[in-house]
Amino acid sequence: MIPRSDQDGDRFDRAGFEIRQFSPIELAEVVIATDPELLGEDRSARQDWDGFDPPCTLKTESDIKVLPIQKRNLKPGSVYQGIEAAGDRWARKACDIARESVEQKGGPFGAVILQVDDQSGRILRYWTGCNEVTLSNDPTAHAEVVAIRKACVSLGVFDLGAIRKAASKLAQPGETSHCVIYSSTEPCPMCYGAIRWAKLKELFFAATRFDAAVEGVGFSDQALYEEFAKPYSERGMKIRQCEVGNSLDAFNLWKRSEKIEY
Repeated sequence: MIPRSDQDGDRFDRAGFEIRQFSPIELAEVVIATDPELLGEDRSARQDWDGFDPPCTLKTESDIKVLPIQKRNLKPGSVYQGIEAAGDRWARKACDIARESVEQKGGPFGAVILQVDDQSGRILRYWTGCNEVTLSNDPTAHAEVVAIRKACVSLGVFDLGAIRKAASKLAQPGETSHCVIYSSTEPCPMCYGAIRWAKLKELFFAATRFDAAVEGVGFSDQALYEEFAKPYSERGMKIRQCEVGNSLDAFNLWKRSEKIEY
């Protein structure tokens, strides 16, 4: 991601990243951040397909016969039991960003990070990210990581779970605020790790990892999940734990030094 250099008042932060501020109408529409409502056991009222049926632009149109439109999320067994919820405008926005990313030759993933005032529950601002792996030649530029980087740089913090007014580069009405993340798709292990390291308070996603793995989409994390369950000696790449005399120097210096812990 290359930061924008053209600054325009509050539209861009000091690093040049665009910050999305609400207009007065948008503030009136969604003043308070609310949790999407959990769905019960009745699956009859789930997920209406929006009817989006893009034309086939593959080299051979016959491919469309083996790559049909998918109309329901794949949710085998009880993997998502207890977390299924009604989608809201932010979940839809993350999915719109993912579709727009494909239209711009990026990857089919989008994310939105909201900053929420702790005292009032007001949504203060938001950042968006899309998958930029092929656009920036950066295999770590997944949508969630891009959005996290933008929010952290804009706010001047590395902890998005507890943003103090005195530490933030951007104005906030209360003494503390926090961020939550919406993703168009269930985060991969790398992105989930980034979300946890950023200490984001809440995660909401739409499509599942099983949707991302279907034929024609082809983003399966299954091999990673399987590798995590294996000892290093049985994983899919050469891995060695190297014994060198200075391997603990950084840790010994760290624990005996004044530092900013994270």
